[in-house]
Amino acid sequence: MCKSKQAATATKSDDAVTERTNVQYRDDFRATSDKNRDALLKELKATEKNYSVLIFTKGYKGEGIQVSNEKKVLYSGNVISNLKTGIGNTIRIDNTVDTKVFDSFTKKSVILEVKDTKKYKYVYVLKDNSNKTNPFSITYSNTLRPLK
Repeated sequence: MCKSKQAATATKSDDAVTERTNVQYRDDFRATSDKNRDALLKELKATEKNYSVLIFTKGYKGEGIQVSNEKKVLYSGNVISNLKTGIGNTIRIDNTVDTKVFDSFTKKSVILEVKDTKKYKYVYVLKDNSNKTNPFSITYSNTLRPLK
């Protein structure tokens, strides 16, 4: 058993926190146009440096998702991934505080830490329900992929 395993801390003691989240840092995929990028940032009111965009991608089938930070609940609802585009929902997050994503189906959560969200404008969260110990895969990027 590996003793160097790091666990994120949850705000509630009864939440199961995902331990070993698959994290990637990438900017090497096809980007959307500047016009589409600017329109999304304006729509979400995320043009300021203290905001990042959280994008739910593949693997969401209508389960309840709650996104929160120490200040407030940012999103609570059901996320469904579009099978054609691979995109579920997009929301704005405050990148000056840690953000928690909780999945009510798997009872797992993941913490998006300030040290990562401050550096990257876009945070892609993929979900794989077949992985029972860690359903989340996070990709941090400064490149917005095409959403349509």
